[in-house]
Amino acid sequence: MAAIIPSGYPAQGIFYMLGHPSLFKNLICPILLTILWGFAVLIFGFSYLLKLQAHALISAKCPAALAWIVCIIFVLLEVAVLSILFYLIILPIYQDGLFDRVLKLRGLKHVLKRNEGNDLVKCMRGVSGGLWILFFQIIVLVITLPINIVPVLGQFAFVIINGWILTFGLRFHYDAEIRNISVLQSRHEAWQRRSEYTGFGAVAVGLEMIPIANLLFVWTNIVGCALWVADEIEKEESRLQQQQSLQSLMGGQNSSRMSPEDRDTPPDYSPGNHFQMVATCE
Repeated sequence: MAAIIPSGYPAQGIFYMLGHPSLFKNLICPILLTILWGFAVLIFGFSYLLKLQAHALISAKCPAALAWIVCIIFVLLEVAVLSILFYLIILPIYQDGLFDRVLKLRGLKHVLKRNEGNDLVKCMRGVSGGLWILFFQIIVLVITLPINIVPVLGQFAFVIINGWILTFGLRFHYDAEIRNISVLQSRHEAWQRRSEYTGFGAVAVGLEMIPIANLLFVWTNIVGCALWVADEIEKEESRLQQQQSLQSLMGGQNSSRMSPEDRDTPPDYSPGNHFQMVATCE
C-alpha cells in the first residue's frame, strides 16, 4: 500500500463525496435545520432586536438615521453568529453518521460491528469529550482570529494552530467510540502525531475559510478524515494478515521437520523453553 500523506486527504474527501452522491443525504437535515434557525433568528432580530437597539442608541443621543443603519448591521451580524454557533452545535451529531457511512462504503463495516451496542460509558465519553473539544475549538478560534490581520504569515499561523485541534475533533469519534480509548489517550496520540494532524488540519481549515464553499468543505473534510482512517485500518489489517501468513508458513515448515515421535511429545512449558514452545504452537 502507498504511503499515507494526511495533507492530501481533504482534497480526496471532495472528490470522494462528489463521486458518491448518497453521502449528501447526511447533509440535508442539518442544512435545513440551520436555514430554518437562521430565518427564525432573522425574523426575531428585525421584529424585536432592531427596534430595541435602535431606540437605545437614539436615547444615547445618536442620530436616528445613523442609529438605524448601525442596528441593521448589528442584527445581521448577530444572525450570522447565532447561525454559525447553531451549525457548530448540531454538526457533531451528524458528522459521526457521515464518518461511519464512509467506512461502510470502504468495506469496513466489520470494524463498526465490533463496537456496536449501547455502552453508556462509551456514550458519555463521546459526548463529554466532544463538548470539551468543541469548547476548546471555539476558545482557540476566538483567540487566534486577530492574527489574520497580518498578511500571509497570519493566515499561515492561523491554519496551523487551528488545524491540529480540528483534526483532533474529527478523529475523536473514531478514537472514543470505535477504538474505545479514553479522551486522555486520544489527546496523547494526537500530540504524538501532531505533524500528521497539523498537515491534514491546516489544509482542512484553509478550505473552511473560503466563504460559501466552506458550507460544503466542512463535510468533505469529515469524508477526507474518514478516508484517512480507512487507509490506516486497511494498512494495519494487511500487515497483520501478512504476519499471520508468515507465521503459518514457518509453523508448517517446523511441523514438517518433526518426527512422528516428536509430534506426540507434549511441549515443554519450562521457563527456559518458553520461546521454543511459542514457535512450536505457532
